[in-house]
Amino acid sequence: MGMKWTAELKVTFEMEDGQPEHLPRMVLMREVGKFQHGIERGERELSSVPTGVKGGSARVEIVSQGLDE
Repeated sequence: MGMKWTAELKVTFEMEDGQPEHLPRMVLMREVGKFQHGIERGERELSSVPTGVKGGSARVEIVSQGLDE
């Protein structure tokens, strides 16, 4: 069995004025999926070096989310 690496993520971002209330959640969910894919397969545009991560093993979770006031 390979080495298992764990990290907890906290993401903060600010939306441009006038954006709909549902958009931050949609953006976050889309980018989490891309991040998970990038960990497993790497970014083909930036690197052709395999990551060595077992396919299907990456999980990216949002610990919490909401408006930061």
